Amino acid sequence: MSIFFLICVAVLLYSYLGYPLILYLLSEIFPSKGGKDISMIEKWPRVCILIAAYNEDKVIGDKIRNSLNLDYAEGLLDIWIASDGSSDKTNDIAKRFVESNKNVHLLEFARTGKSGVINKAVAYIESDIIVFSDANTEYARDALKKIIRHFEDRKVGCVSGRLVYRNPGKVLSGEGESFYWKYETILKILESKVGYVAGANGAMYAIRRKLFEPLPPKTINDDFTTSMKIVEKGYKSIYEEDALAYEDVAPTAESEFRRHIRDGAGHYIAIVHLLGLLNPLLGIRSFIYWSHRVFRWIIPFVLILTFFINVHLFYYSLLFKITFITQVVFYILAAGGLVMTKGGKLMLLVYAPFYFCNLNLALLIGFLKAVTGRQKTTWQRTERLIMPDQ
Repeated sequence: MSIFFLICVAVLLYSYLGYPLILYLLSEIFPSKGGKDISMIEKWPRVCILIAAYNEDKVIGDKIRNSLNLDYAEGLLDIWIASDGSSDKTNDIAKRFVESNKNVHLLEFARTGKSGVINKAVAYIESDIIVFSDANTEYARDALKKIIRHFEDRKVGCVSGRLVYRNPGKVLSGEGESFYWKYETILKILESKVGYVAGANGAMYAIRRKLFEPLPPKTINDDFTTSMKIVEKGYKSIYEEDALAYEDVAPTAESEFRRHIRDGAGHYIAIVHLLGLLNPLLGIRSFIYWSHRVFRWIIPFVLILTFFINVHLFYYSLLFKITFITQVVFYILAAGGLVMTKGGKLMLLVYAPFYFCNLNLALLIGFLKAVTGRQKTTWQRTERLIMPDQ
C-alpha cells in the first residue's frame, strides 16, 4: 500500500511539475526552428476559415466582419459558415454577407453535431489550408499571416494560435479559467519548441487540407482529435503565440463547469480514436501525448486512490498522518472556494484548490458520461459575456 501511495504521489507531481521541467530541458536541447519571416514570403497559399455554427445569431455577424478585415493576400481568403441546423437567425445573417461578398459561403446542414458538420463542410473546400474557428472568437488583424507562415515548412501539418480569455464582467470562474490557460500556454510554447503541441484549440488552428481525416462518429473534441491525428502521421504541430484570438469567458461558473464536463468526456473518447499515439516507439510524440494528456486524464482517479490509501496508512507513521491532514486541509480550502464563489468573492488562499478540484471533478463526470454513453455529441453554445449582433 505504501508503494501504491508513492506511485500516486509521483504521478501527481510529474503531471504538474515534473513534465514541465523535462519539457523545458528538451526544448533547450532540441529546439524547433521558428516560422519564416512574413516579409520574406512571396507567394501565400489559398486559405479558408471554416466556422461551424449552431444558433450563433448573437455573434456570427461580428465574426464574419472580423474575418473579412483580416490582413491576408487579396482574393486568397474564403470564409465558410457551416450551419448545424441553426434554428435562430444565424443563416439569415450569414446570407446577407454571402450576397455582398463572393468569398463568403454558407453551408446549411441538418443537425448532426459539430464533428459531423465539419466532415461535410471540408468536402466542399479546396483551399490549401483550412483555419478552424469558433463563431464567438475574434482574431487579431495580423493573426492569419502569423499562422500561415509556418506552412512554408513542409514538415508542419498543424499550427495553433494563442487564445486569450477576456473577462469584462470580472466573473470569478473566468479568473480561474484565465489563470489555468496561462499555465497551459506555457506548456504549449515549450511543446512547440520541440515540434509537437499536444492538441490544438478550436478557437484558432490551421491544418493542411490534404491531411484532414474525417472525424470518427461520436467525436466531441474535434480540434484535439484532428490535430493529434496529424501528429500521429509524423507532421509537426506548432504553437504561434503571437497569433492572437480573443474570447469572453462564460458568464457563470455553472456554464463553464458544463463546458469542462463536455470537454472531459471528449478527451476520454479521443483515447480510443488515438490509440496509435500511445505507442512509445513514436518517441517524443508519444512522450508528449502521455505526459500532457493521458496522465492528466487519470488524475481524478489518482486523487481518489491517494486519499483512501492514505486513510488506510494513517496510523503507520507520522509521514502518512501529515499527508492525510494536508489533503483534508486542501479539500476544505477547495470547499471554501466553492462557498465563496456563491458570495462573489474568492480569496487567493482558496483560489488554486478550488479551481484544481473543479477541473478534476468535471473530468470525472465527463468520464462517467463517456463510458455510459450519456454525453451528447450535438452541442449547445456556451453563453458568453458579449453584446448581441446589431
